[in-house]
Amino acid sequence: MRILRLWAEWVVLGVVLALFSGLSLGSAQPEACEAAFRRALATLRQACAAAEANSACLGGPAEASLIEGASGVFAQPGDQVSLNQITKIHTLPMKSADDGWGAALLNVQANVPLALSPLGLRYILLGDVEVENAVDPKAAFVPAPGIAIAPLVAANLRARPSTEGQVLGNAPVGTPLIADGLSADQAWLRVLRSEGVAWISRQIVAATDGGDISSLPVIGSNARTLMQAFYLRTGESAACDGAPPSYLLLQSPGGVNASITVNGADIRFDGALALRMLEAGGMQLVTLAGGASVGGVSVPSGFTLQIPLDSTGRTTAGSVTGLRPINGQERGHLTTVTNNVPAEVLYQPLSLPTTEQVAALLAQINAGAVGQASAGPASGQADCSRFKPTSPLGSLALGQTPFYWDGAPGATAYRLNIYSADGGLRSSFEVSATSTTLTVDTAAGIGDGSEFAWNVQALVNGQIACTSGLVRLPRDAFGQPVSGGGGSPGATPTACTWNC
Repeated sequence: MRILRLWAEWVVLGVVLALFSGLSLGSAQPEACEAAFRRALATLRQACAAAEANSACLGGPAEASLIEGASGVFAQPGDQVSLNQITKIHTLPMKSADDGWGAALLNVQANVPLALSPLGLRYILLGDVEVENAVDPKAAFVPAPGIAIAPLVAANLRARPSTEGQVLGNAPVGTPLIADGLSADQAWLRVLRSEGVAWISRQIVAATDGGDISSLPVIGSNARTLMQAFYLRTGESAACDGAPPSYLLLQSPGGVNASITVNGADIRFDGALALRMLEAGGMQLVTLAGGASVGGVSVPSGFTLQIPLDSTGRTTAGSVTGLRPINGQERGHLTTVTNNVPAEVLYQPLSLPTTEQVAALLAQINAGAVGQASAGPASGQADCSRFKPTSPLGSLALGQTPFYWDGAPGATAYRLNIYSADGGLRSSFEVSATSTTLTVDTAAGIGDGSEFAWNVQALVNGQIACTSGLVRLPRDAFGQPVSGGGGSPGATPTACTWNC
């Protein structure tokens, strides 16, 4: 293994500032930190906007551990190295005006279908951040581009590869579909639809472009691409007052519930996250946009929780704790980051929900709007003590809307039900218990109306273990506005030193 290290020649401005003022970095010279921070992100935009799939791209000072015999070079801004040549990448902290701000971009396919996005998930390393691959390269899953198929008879599209899976839609004879994988028993094909992925029986389809269905990879629950599972370490923030902590940012393209494993914790999300290690121990997860779930707990946008880790920092040690809204200091730091990460390296610009929006959601939760779970025929076969809906709780957006709930350990599947104002069932959807979120097209999938209600049921082998309380929502015809600022005029200012 060899290590390549970049010393940032692009920090001339920081050196000049230090010499001109005669002061070292610290509270007296935050402008040097801010200049280096902005310069690193500008370099990331210029150098990495066109980064290739399954690659790491250098934007700021970093070092990379490469496999023996690797031919990649990781020394100048814009250098790209394939993920199959990397074991570890470490963006470096800014310690003085002679250093730059560490920054890098990783494109990780993870469980994102190639037909949905050839780049997969975006990982953005800012500051002192180390990401080490935890997937055996010999066993890493390699996604297939997919082959064209069509049903020979009218076919159901199901949420999971089983005749017991919830029917998500119907494909008439001859409907063109793209299949990119086989179920573990190879009896089902995964296909991409406008609302996400679905499964169709292999027996009733045929390839239409001469492709070989049997050549498709098997997509099992343990399938992981390179860097889909990894070990994270973050260190100190820059030695400068007001500087944000070192963060790993992650963003999904939408349309699929992204799945990653970080230091042994299985995390699912649809949107954007920020991760960092805490000085007191453990790992902090912040949902920046959309929603996330870890350890059976859903984390709405603008909320955070702590994932406990053992003494090595590489394995989980107990249940997640401390679910709460982000505080003022966290909002200030995250606003600085989200306002400055260039859109060119993102699927869409990052922003945080306002303090008012987070407060409204918290009030809904604290007021018990989610109700209490009631027992079903399979009562006692799943732990329903924390089972409840978590989002949406305020209003129902129009269009692709993710629903989230806290899980019930022991459940084998979940069923999301959406009702009209008079209690009539409008739609019902089923997902595997590996997921505690489901995206629904509320513009087309639930019909007309100005008020709806929803709940979720935990199933054990098709039997209801418990049903959550009912959440009643008015329909928001325009969606919920989200901004990255500190809220509306008159809101309490956030603790932000730089550009908020």
